[in-house]
Amino acid sequence: MLKTSSSTRYYSVRGTTTGAIFDDIERNGLFDTKARRAIGLTSGEWSIDWRGIETRPALCSPESMTITLKLVVTLPQHDQLNDLSQDIRTNWQRFAARVAAHEQRHVDIYLDGAKTTKTRMEAILKKWSSCSELENKIRRLWAGQQAEIENAQDQFHLEDEARIQNDQKPLQAQIDINQTRLTAIDAEIRSLEQTLGDLKRQRDTTHASIDAVKAEMAQSGAAPPTCSQSRLTNRIQAICQQYNALAAAHNALVDQHNGAVSRRNSLAGEHNRVIAVTNGLIEALNWTR
Repeated sequence: MLKTSSSTRYYSVRGTTTGAIFDDIERNGLFDTKARRAIGLTSGEWSIDWRGIETRPALCSPESMTITLKLVVTLPQHDQLNDLSQDIRTNWQRFAARVAAHEQRHVDIYLDGAKTTKTRMEAILKKWSSCSELENKIRRLWAGQQAEIENAQDQFHLEDEARIQNDQKPLQAQIDINQTRLTAIDAEIRSLEQTLGDLKRQRDTTHASIDAVKAEMAQSGAAPPTCSQSRLTNRIQAICQQYNALAAAHNALVDQHNGAVSRRNSLAGEHNRVIAVTNGLIEALNWTR
C-alpha cells in the first residue's frame, strides 16, 4: 500500500519595492537540506513498514507493506498585496506562480518516485526468499530508490537553474549594451559642456572686440550702418573691415554654440530614454529567478 499526503505552508514576505521584497526574502527565506538558499521548498518524509512470516524454511510470506510519503510545500506569501503598485503586484503574482510551479515539479518527482518504489517492491515481494533475505532486498531497494529520487530532484534543480540563466542572458546583454551607451553619452555631454564653455569665452572675447571697434568708429564719426556707404576714408574702411570680420566670427561662434546646445539636448533626451529602458530591464531581470 502506498500512502501519500501533501500540505502547503506559507512564510510571510513584506516590502513594497522589488529590492525590499527580495531583501526580505533573503533575510527571512528558506534553506534546503543542503544549506542552499531557497525561495520555495518541498520536503518529503518517508517511512516503510512491512511484516512477513516465514511459513517454511527459506520462504517468507509478506503479510503487508505500507510505504508512506508526507510532503510539505512551503511557499512565499506577500502580506501587503493591497499596498503594492499595479506593476509590482503583477510581477509578484507571476513570480509566486512560478515558485509554486517549481515546487509542484518537486512534488511530482516525489510522487513518481513513490509509485516506482511501490512497483519495484511488489516485484521483489513475489520472489521466494527467506524473511532475512527479503529484509536485505527491501533495505537495498529502499536506499536505492531514495538516492534515485534525490538525484532526480538535483537534476531538476540544475535544469531549472540553466533555464533561469538562459532567460536572464538576453536581459543582461541588453543592460550591458545600454550601460555602454550611457557611458558614451555621458562622455560626449561632458565634452560638449567643455566646448560650450570654450565657445562662450570666445564669444565674450569677440563681443568685447566688437564693442571696442564700435567705440573706435564712434570716435571717427562712423557706425556699422555707414560701412555700406561707397565713399569712406581709408581709416573708416579699415575699421569697417575689422568690424565685419569680427561680426562674421561672432555669428559663426553663435552657430557653433547653438549646434552644440542642440546636440547636448538631444543626448540628454536619449540619456533619459536609455535610463528608462534600462531600469525596466533591470526590474525584469530582478524578477527572473
